[in-house]
Amino acid sequence: MTNPPASNVDSERTVFTVEGRPAAKPSDQPSADLQIASAGYFDALRIAVVAGRSLSDADGAANFVVAVISQTMATRFWPAGDAVGRRFKLGAADSSEPWITIVGVVGDVRQNWWNPAARAVIYRPFTQKPVRSMAMLLRTESAPGNYAASVRAVVKKLDSEIALLGINTLEEEVADSIAIVRIMGILMGVFGIVALALSSVGVYGVLSESVAQRTREIGIRYALGASHGDLMKLVLWQALRLTGLGLLIALPVSLGLSRTMASLVFGILKTDFGILLGFSLLLLVVAILAGYIPARRATRMDPLSALRYE
Repeated sequence: MTNPPASNVDSERTVFTVEGRPAAKPSDQPSADLQIASAGYFDALRIAVVAGRSLSDADGAANFVVAVISQTMATRFWPAGDAVGRRFKLGAADSSEPWITIVGVVGDVRQNWWNPAARAVIYRPFTQKPVRSMAMLLRTESAPGNYAASVRAVVKKLDSEIALLGINTLEEEVADSIAIVRIMGILMGVFGIVALALSSVGVYGVLSESVAQRTREIGIRYALGASHGDLMKLVLWQALRLTGLGLLIALPVSLGLSRTMASLVFGILKTDFGILLGFSLLLLVVAILAGYIPARRATRMDPLSALRYE
């Protein structure tokens, strides 16, 4: 086929005209991805035939022009489910292109990781629309890498002038196509850890200083008969209240940003409630330590020394 999945290249885009429904103006002209494929392409990738039939080697140049379309295209332009047998032509209504008969509808395939959803695709048979450059897909029963030499030998025997630019497994192609996403994920993880560390240090420093400034107050309360437990509850409650207020503001904002990014980069970013919960619990633990350590130090001071504390 001309553009296999995970190629990191957008497929050729073409406008077309549905028979009996010409576009009122050029801006309303529908478009779809155009792929040239052989008869075995859908079987090799296990793409289901939803209606009609697949491409066939019998679809030669002497027969009427046919095409298979994706389910998204069929649903969008023939919502009644009667796409098979309908006709369209590439280009505007007045183009000289021949009418193409739809002989089948196949399942959707998302071409590349940045596509937010499957797009409308037109599959034309290689026997009717040959091109100079194609990608060959081979489904094997065992390790795909073991077939590289055999494939080269068969291709050379068929035509010694055909150049094979490279043989990779589809898993390798997918891994290569999302390499930039993996690098971005690692960098975002590193930045997230740094941000978490800085926020934890900041929360600890602010709350610790706040409690330290109340050492005189703690000494007065202790001198008036407050118990260690009462003073500790007072300090920890203040620390948890401030941290909780910050989380009530931060969590909705982070959820909103996550949803926004997910809509811009489909499948790359998503809301992970486990990470949010872990982050929140960590900050709560830091807040408790930030309140407990200086409060414990203050309650162990002599009341007179606490009263004279500046």
